[in-house]
Amino acid sequence: MRRLIKLIKSSKEPLPIIASVLGILLNLFLLPIQSRIWNGSEGPGISNFLTSFLAKDALLKEPVKSTLNMPEQYFTYGHYFVLVYFSLLIAIWSSRFIRWQWLKNGVLIMTSVALSANVLIYWVSEYLTIYARKIFFDYIEVPAIAILLILFTVIAFKSKDYSDSIWKKCLYLLPVLLALLMTILFQYIPHAPVLSLLICILILSINNQQIEKTHDKPKWYSILVKVVAIILIVISFGISFAVKYRPSNITSENQKIKPYNFAKNSGIELYVFNTGFNRMTKALSPTYKKWRPCPVYLIKHPKFGYLLFDTGISEKVAIEGQNGLGFPMSFLFESKSKSEMLAFNQIKKIGIHPEEIKYLALSHLHDDHIGTIDAFKNAQLIMNSKSEPQQANFPKFTNASSFKKSNSPLGKSYDMFGDKTIQLIEKQGHTDSDLMLLVTLDKGPVLLTGDVVVHADWLRSTDVERLPTQPEKAAQNRNNIKNLELKSPELIVFPGHDMPVVPKSRTDIFIVNPSFFSTAYLNIKQN
Repeated sequence: MRRLIKLIKSSKEPLPIIASVLGILLNLFLLPIQSRIWNGSEGPGISNFLTSFLAKDALLKEPVKSTLNMPEQYFTYGHYFVLVYFSLLIAIWSSRFIRWQWLKNGVLIMTSVALSANVLIYWVSEYLTIYARKIFFDYIEVPAIAILLILFTVIAFKSKDYSDSIWKKCLYLLPVLLALLMTILFQYIPHAPVLSLLICILILSINNQQIEKTHDKPKWYSILVKVVAIILIVISFGISFAVKYRPSNITSENQKIKPYNFAKNSGIELYVFNTGFNRMTKALSPTYKKWRPCPVYLIKHPKFGYLLFDTGISEKVAIEGQNGLGFPMSFLFESKSKSEMLAFNQIKKIGIHPEEIKYLALSHLHDDHIGTIDAFKNAQLIMNSKSEPQQANFPKFTNASSFKKSNSPLGKSYDMFGDKTIQLIEKQGHTDSDLMLLVTLDKGPVLLTGDVVVHADWLRSTDVERLPTQPEKAAQNRNNIKNLELKSPELIVFPGHDMPVVPKSRTDIFIVNPSFFSTAYLNIKQN
């Protein structure tokens, strides 16, 4: 340590040495901890041993490689790794041992790319899915680090001509060999390769103290590289600030709901199916750890036949899993299903062919509500009049507002069959084109909300979360529905992603395949 301090004091350019030493020390602290969190108790023995002294809160039993919402420890310690990258960037920026400007520019830009990717991984992916982390890691950070290793190998190789020592002439082998050794030892990247780069910089800085500082005017392209590097870093931190979850507490107006007398003995029945499970990311909701069902509803009218409300998760998700969501949904949600859970397959199982469905009403056009719409081609499609089905390549649809005008306890509605048994209610809030169904079943009313009410927790909170396109209207809808529940205790509200308690007396409601409403059916561990 004394020799190092003496070396720094006597150095013509101490900043690269100081930066690389600080980066190495911090990395040596973080590397075993992150390796232990990532690999779990079955990971490298050296990670287990060192973490037991450095950070006992990181001694998690199970690896977190494949979970959507990683534990807080992963991000808590991961946040500090950006300081390691900054030390690497400062050491390179202030160094004189890279004599070739094109090499220095290349190293600077690749380091800033890797640093920006790391911010996206540890600061942004905390609020997104592991799929997002995988994209940032596999396609940005890893290639940038690989290029850095190659560039430093070239730098070390060229530097050998300026040294009389035989072992220093072999220094160009160090970056890649050391990166491989550290990666094998700890089974974790990017920490291991970055540690090897910092060690390489430290050695090269010490080995090249004889290089005199030049006073040449910087070339325009070198200035441009530094500007681009700064912009990349600023943008990555800007994104991390933008995605961070912030509660959106809106009390809104508390509209009075008048008592409403719902008719009975309509003969209408409701069949409820679960087509799979979703969970949101931390960017969207504070209840992000909960897996929630994706139900669809089949209404059997004794006179007018079958009406389906929503079609649930898609066949692509049932087959491909997370990859079936596509961008950007795969960054914001995790979704799981099985073929037998798809709406059309469950409907077939109870003896009804999809061709028999005469009407199909959609709550809105989000993927988890329209997944199998193509299976119901004979159905008359009904949506909010403000819907834009061209975005989903839908055929022509019928505006809910084209039906007979009526009044419901929630305001203006449209009477689908003219007997007030099924009222279509157009709203805005969750999206700009929400549709709810107020249905008078044989034993009493139900309100099928779609995502106007996302789940029961949302309904009881003042936080409308990051879900609505129009938060103020979403809060108004929430208040009105809560008031309606108080005025009409016989009403059962079915949220877009939750299951209410159905009293045994409600023999007009049938929960089809109850086991499908359990996360255990998909081997999901509820946090």
